[in-house]
Amino acid sequence: MRWRCSWFWLIVFLVSPLKAQEWKVQITSPLPKSIFGWAQNAPEVRLKGELLKGDEKVVPKRSEVVRLFLTGQVFMGEKLIDTVPMWDDGSHGDEKSDDGTYTAIYRPPKLGEYQVRVRAQADIIREGKVFTREFWSDFVTFRVVPVPYARITQPETGSEIKGKTTLRARLLVLEKPFDERDETLKASVKVEGEGWRKELPLNRKGSLLTAKINFPKRGTYRLVVLVSVQRDGKILHSESEIVEVQVAKLGYFLLVTAVILFLGFLFLPPKEMPLRYRHHLRLDGRPIQLEPGEKKQESGLELEAAVNKRQVKIRQKGGEQSILRKQNSPIPQRELELSEREVCLVGEERLVYEKAEPMREKPKIWHRLLPNTFWRCLFLALALVALAYWLWQWRQFAG
Repeated sequence: MRWRCSWFWLIVFLVSPLKAQEWKVQITSPLPKSIFGWAQNAPEVRLKGELLKGDEKVVPKRSEVVRLFLTGQVFMGEKLIDTVPMWDDGSHGDEKSDDGTYTAIYRPPKLGEYQVRVRAQADIIREGKVFTREFWSDFVTFRVVPVPYARITQPETGSEIKGKTTLRARLLVLEKPFDERDETLKASVKVEGEGWRKELPLNRKGSLLTAKINFPKRGTYRLVVLVSVQRDGKILHSESEIVEVQVAKLGYFLLVTAVILFLGFLFLPPKEMPLRYRHHLRLDGRPIQLEPGEKKQESGLELEAAVNKRQVKIRQKGGEQSILRKQNSPIPQRELELSEREVCLVGEERLVYEKAEPMREKPKIWHRLLPNTFWRCLFLALALVALAYWLWQWRQFAG
């Protein structure tokens, strides 16, 4: 009887301090109500937990705990479906060894809602005696939902392509085409290689994703399609398998485009030559012809023809008295301008401006090479830009 009482008080003495110091297991990953996306494969769920004594993390052999084991238990509904050992050795997803944080990578077997808890088994030394205690965390719930992912169908991995190609990919969910409308879905292709990196948006039509890619130089490039969607306020990501291609040939699409644009520039009608006028007059029955801009002396008069107007300037050269006046005008003048079909009285003679004959100067050969209209300017500018970009690519490929 005396021995039984001694053992009872020893147990009370060893156990009561454990309760007073609030030992507990804390799960730091996954967070409560986390959502994980199932794309090509099951997602990797990182389980992270630690044993706390009060507010301090317990590290074996640095405290009264000489050995510590953490194990994750995964439930679906009320059924235990997996037991996952956790590690603090810098492996199995653990970032740093011997820091008191235990980690494991868990892949759920199917879609659905899961609960996880962590059990800690600690060997504690007290008064020279070692005894084992177990501690449990609270349950943490997480869900696994299907998310769209891409599979690149063109180009194929290992293929040799030109400097420009069209990427094609299929959008899938659980190996079936995904062509549903989803406003949250975003897709892009990441291209890396030869010290060059670029991310391009993808065009979507149903389950088909496409994008045109111009490679800056020859070499090896890696293509991967990135897809993101939003589920219950959480953004989930997926990546396609990496496709590696060899770019060894320079495409001639831009060069051909430049040639077509330049030919279009040549065939577009140039701006017309300015309209000029040949002037026909008659002085008292005698015909007078003036070429555009020509000056001519006739019967004491100087006639100056306008170039691009239906107009002739008439000046009186001699005499003190002004003798020029237009018909139906009583005021004589020494200089006046005569328009088509007008009549001028020169003393007793009549000067009639019969007609202005429109004419255009024959264009020079080089006139067709001038960008003198909007469309000719546009075609020439686009042709030069396409040619300059192709030459830049050619230098990259030649180097």
